[in-house]
Amino acid sequence: MTPNTEWKKVAASIIAAVAFTVLCLVSYFFIDGMSGGFAIAFVSFFLAVSGVVIALLFFTRARTMDTILSDPSPLAHWIYADEMARASVEREYREFQGRNRAMFIIIGGMLAVVALVFFLFVGEGGLETGLFLLAVAAFLFVVSRVTPWLERRRAMGAPHEAVITRDGIVYEGSVYPFRSVLVFWHGVTLQGPKKKNPATLVFSFTQLVGRFIIQPFDVVVPVPAGEEERAGLVVQQLGGDMPAEK
Repeated sequence: MTPNTEWKKVAASIIAAVAFTVLCLVSYFFIDGMSGGFAIAFVSFFLAVSGVVIALLFFTRARTMDTILSDPSPLAHWIYADEMARASVEREYREFQGRNRAMFIIIGGMLAVVALVFFLFVGEGGLETGLFLLAVAAFLFVVSRVTPWLERRRAMGAPHEAVITRDGIVYEGSVYPFRSVLVFWHGVTLQGPKKKNPATLVFSFTQLVGRFIIQPFDVVVPVPAGEEERAGLVVQQLGGDMPAEK
């Protein structure tokens, strides 16, 4: 059975939020504001709040994953051959890279603009603060590149299975709740087989990135041969769309 590792992510997010909170307080009370203390405090506060939000996101994911894995009668429970699982992991790896790239452009771009303001318009402490902001942006860039690789490595070693219930999906060791923080599920579609590819269940989600930007993404769950009828029942149970008759 797939282990629930989401609780570890909750703990890591809380630790990060606490660390940035401490940095915010130290910079606000012990570093001169006009020498960069206010800027460091602002960025640290932003990252601390982000850590809390991410912790809430992982908390809902962890609880949902526990619920899905303990469901005695899921809508579907499929186990995949290694070749099918490998192809799916590679596809999701590319999609993860795209989502991380979009998030870094927003957050990293904001940090770069603020750093430029300090370089150009702030005298004492402006250079140091700008360099600190650029260092944070560089760190986020590394994280945005490394996390998809780590996720790909994790998925390759995870149990090659999919569990679908009315609460969400556990697929390749990852959970996708239908009700979550910042992530919204919009429906499921059954797509017929194409060439050598099997039929798939496509679960459509959107993720709120920043305040106004919505990033869509799909979770594509392959349907094992002979399980097409059950896949159709899953779609009906969840109120999704069936493929059009030819």
